Amino acid sequence: MIAHIDAGKTTTTERMLYFAHRTYHIGEVDRGNTVTDYLPEERERGISIVSAAACLSWNQHTIHLVDTPGHVDFTMEVERCLTVLDGAVTILDGTKGVQAQTRTVWHQADRYNLPRLVFVNKMDRENADFQLSLSSLCSQLASTVRYVPVHWPVSVHSLAKPGGNPSPDRKEAKSGRRSTGSHFMGLIDLVTMKFLDWSQCTSPDALPQTTDLLHRLHHSGPVSASHFSSKFMQTVLDARVRLLAELAEVDEELADQFLAVDHPEHLMPTELIQSALKRATHRGQIIPVLVGSSRQNIGIQPLLDAIVDYLPNPTNHKAPAPVQRLIHQVWSMYSHSRPPTGFDLPVTDSAQPPVLLVFKVCFDPHRGPLSLVRVYSGSVKKGSLLTNWSLNRTVPITEKVLGVFQMTGDQRESIDCATTGSIVALAGLQSTHSGDLLGPVRRASTSNKNSSIDQTCSEDEDHYGWIDNLSELNKCEPVVYAALEPGSLSAVRPLEYALACMQREDPSFTARLDAETGQWIVGGMGDLHLEVILSRLQREYKVDARIGPLLIAYKECPLVRSKQQHQQQTIRTSLFQGYGRVTGSVDGSEKVAFAIVSVEASEYPKPQIHFDRSWLGHVEQTGKNEIGGSHGRLQHNIREVCLSTLEMAGPLMRSPVVNVAVRLNRVACESLSRLPQSIADVDVSQLPALTRLPSSNSALASFITLLRSAVAAAVTDGVRKIPEWRIMEPMMSVELRVPAHSDNQSDSLSRFLGDLSARRAEILVVDSAESSDPSNKTSEAYHMIQAMAPLSELVGYSATARSISSGRAEVHMKLAEYRPVSQEYQAQLLSRLQWRAPVE
Repeated sequence: MIAHIDAGKTTTTERMLYFAHRTYHIGEVDRGNTVTDYLPEERERGISIVSAAACLSWNQHTIHLVDTPGHVDFTMEVERCLTVLDGAVTILDGTKGVQAQTRTVWHQADRYNLPRLVFVNKMDRENADFQLSLSSLCSQLASTVRYVPVHWPVSVHSLAKPGGNPSPDRKEAKSGRRSTGSHFMGLIDLVTMKFLDWSQCTSPDALPQTTDLLHRLHHSGPVSASHFSSKFMQTVLDARVRLLAELAEVDEELADQFLAVDHPEHLMPTELIQSALKRATHRGQIIPVLVGSSRQNIGIQPLLDAIVDYLPNPTNHKAPAPVQRLIHQVWSMYSHSRPPTGFDLPVTDSAQPPVLLVFKVCFDPHRGPLSLVRVYSGSVKKGSLLTNWSLNRTVPITEKVLGVFQMTGDQRESIDCATTGSIVALAGLQSTHSGDLLGPVRRASTSNKNSSIDQTCSEDEDHYGWIDNLSELNKCEPVVYAALEPGSLSAVRPLEYALACMQREDPSFTARLDAETGQWIVGGMGDLHLEVILSRLQREYKVDARIGPLLIAYKECPLVRSKQQHQQQTIRTSLFQGYGRVTGSVDGSEKVAFAIVSVEASEYPKPQIHFDRSWLGHVEQTGKNEIGGSHGRLQHNIREVCLSTLEMAGPLMRSPVVNVAVRLNRVACESLSRLPQSIADVDVSQLPALTRLPSSNSALASFITLLRSAVAAAVTDGVRKIPEWRIMEPMMSVELRVPAHSDNQSDSLSRFLGDLSARRAEILVVDSAESSDPSNKTSEAYHMIQAMAPLSELVGYSATARSISSGRAEVHMKLAEYRPVSQEYQAQLLSRLQWRAPVE
């Protein structure tokens, strides 16, 4: 379930669980008793903060449902969940259509090629406008797909009025049986041509009255014979013709019959339409659009039907590429059957070895960490042994599953076994993080082979190597920072534990101890994100902590002057060599690790990490130019430490470094006893090549830690040799929707524009629009302002916008890009933030 904030995701989820008999009461967001919004912070604020999983049964199908947040500060929660899903339901507010965060979550779903349904909610509102919602889908979202209504809303205004008098249904609606001001009474399914009427329903358990309109049309003749007005019935038939025409454009089987009959809107078989719509939805060619009102319990059962009928099941949607690679490897190693050909085929065989993807970790006060996983192959049960196959692991980790649970919000139900396609929570995985891939226990022979890295590995070793995890699940850049301090010395240890747990739960939250100030520097996606973090520290973990004012997440990039132009720009510079040397103990003996890197400015904002062909040294042996499976883990660890070092390597303010490329020239490790007395005089290029890793896990971990330290020192040394740097500041995309009802609307608009200009904003678009509902003869005029502004100027801006508009303005902000600041503003920043400068 994905949507803009307050579109009705949680309300819809509550009804789905209730009508599927998963729950026995309907929770309401404003009452704070919903199943999937279970955190105290969620119930206080009336918004979803964390994603919540649930499972329900409908029409002999099992649906695994994930309710995601809609606030921009918690976008990473949506990203992690979409990775493991087979389809999505996008909910629109029927009074507003596509909104800012709708576009964000839609593009996230695009990245994972998820088939989708659109559910236009809140159709009971006076200013709900179905046509507005449809047009906003076409104009503001991807234009390569077809947004096709499969439901058509019905209000009391759609009914025939014999003799010019209101129909009985209209009188019932006016008598107050429906909510005040609501004329929405049901919908027509354009596929089956059945009218579902909820106007007589006085309780949530009451079923809608169903009328077969096709049957009436066949027996009554003209459209005016129905109890709808002839004009409305013709509109519905035209909508069905458009549905069939859109399907005929993308489905050959339906196109043949569509062209062969004179009145396809009357004669096309329902089963043929359903199967064609299902195929087109799976291929992402058509997005079915449904209608309803979750608050009034209208349209929920048809939505559940559509999920079962049109969205893919686990056998119809391919898994992410890293999951596919792991499935192929474990099938080759453990199964007597041949692995499927191609990495784009879904694999859902419960008889095969288990393959699972961890997409979320949450902490239970009694059971410790619970890992939410999607089962892609095989099955898992209590007592199962699983190995973490992710490439970012220094040593192989095998853990025992202590419990398998079906989650409904924060409620757990213990189950015996989870099979392919399930989304469940596993207890007992102490070392698992979001994005990790879990598989069967690795065979001992494979681990022993991989301890050698002598460039003579066999084909089997290369085939049975480690798998790169879904690192995009953990990739996030904090937008704001703040200093966090324990309230007393006794709170230090509990704070460290709580921060470690919360970072594991939420990869978009970062925390590091500043060795110079002794404070914890916490980072998040916005001020609300950090407010929730502090509240959870105090409530859940009972930690006495204080948080300081927000700090902006600046970045730093190298800069050189162009002789041909008067402007300054980032261009490719000469190489700056960094050198690192660290001494430590490995398996009881003193070792010295060396690292040499080259750092240069890059045209790519994201740091680039490269490896020389001889970064491990020259090996005087013949054979393949690749080395064993441990080489991949070693390279991954070094790449990881390079990136983490650059996160705090800024020479001006210890900010993350961008627009740089790091090339690892050489690493080496030698016993201290074999080196000359003056280690500084050692020529690293003459040291022996690294051909073998320690055999024991403890020695291997110490060895890799030593190499990481040397590489980190080399990267820091190389970065600080670059002479000139520029600070980059985060720029936010600001979208304002300002109602224009008041007499002084032009003054209100000018005040907004003036305030944004004073905040160094760049005004991009100023537009006026009007949403209307022809049946209700109401309209709402509003101004839409789009701008780009520095985040540092927008702290507290939501409160300012509410003040200017008397609480009527809607503000949406999201990170757009980073831009270099001017020389004058950079001087001001460095003067004001001297405490952030690194200590030499």
